[in-house]
Amino acid sequence: MGEFLIVFGIMFLAMALLVGLIYIPIMIANARGICGGERTAIIILSWFGILFGITWVVALILSLVWRGECGMRESNLDKLDKLSRLYKSHAISRAEYEGIKKKLLSKEQ
Repeated sequence: MGEFLIVFGIMFLAMALLVGLIYIPIMIANARGICGGERTAIIILSWFGILFGITWVVALILSLVWRGECGMRESNLDKLDKLSRLYKSHAISRAEYEGIKKKLLSKEQ
């Protein structure tokens, strides 16, 4: 019975370590703000790392290379608000304000 517990404990620790390693690229992607299809690809590649180790390495590289943009995207309304504050504080001239405002209003989201 004691041998069984030792083997079970070793197997449990090995599985816990494996799952912990699998989550490393996923945690990096979450911390960097990677979302959407890129995040899904990292998750899938990371979990396939159980069967094919190279996919985990690819997931790790992608989580470090891809730029995260979740929560970083500003709407044009936010940009216009910031632009207005810059103009009111006299940080930019009226011509600069009008030029940037025209560009922001002409962009389609």
